[in-house]
Amino acid sequence: MPQLTWILFAVVATTFLVVPGRSKRKVLSYALAHGKKSAFATIPGVALGSMFAAASTLALCWAVISVSQTAFTVLQWIGLACLLLFSLGLSRAPAGSEPIADNDNLPEEKPLRVIAHCFQSESRDPRASLVVAALLPQFLTPASPFLAQAVTLGSIFVLLSALTCLPYALFAERLRKTIKKHAVRRTVNRSGGTVLIAAKAVTAGYRKIAA
Repeated sequence: MPQLTWILFAVVATTFLVVPGRSKRKVLSYALAHGKKSAFATIPGVALGSMFAAASTLALCWAVISVSQTAFTVLQWIGLACLLLFSLGLSRAPAGSEPIADNDNLPEEKPLRVIAHCFQSESRDPRASLVVAALLPQFLTPASPFLAQAVTLGSIFVLLSALTCLPYALFAERLRKTIKKHAVRRTVNRSGGTVLIAAKAVTAGYRKIAA
């Protein structure tokens, strides 16, 4: 896989992952309710959930490529349309429409239960699963060996998923106060959507040149 491809993927994936979503709110919830010890246990849970979503998407991509490269191209265009719609929705989302953290109904502090709870939450998050399913196909090349691409992209995504949760575990109270400000949340939402659209435009141009 060309270096530029996985660098672009890392940039786009990070843009999506840094936006406070369900997984980030879950990490904040555990950190605020039970402290850093429980918050750190959320990170492998979120990473496992991301791994499940990425593996499912890559398996679907492999199946489609095996049938027809033309069908996979159609899948890529559908995914690109979904990403653009998501980006536009993110940029127009009202600030303060979702809670920063929810400390209710959290399981006990036992690490394995925390990991299981976060895995279940992340793997069942429809928005996260949809974005993963739309994002990964954009960086796959049907003519190249599939396994190497799948391992590289999947590993990068899972690693970034864990790394972007780490600040929420370490600086939960500070981030909660910062993100709670409507101006900050509005800026994060709009800039996240704008950067994602720009990154996808660059990626589309790169894929056209590479072809």
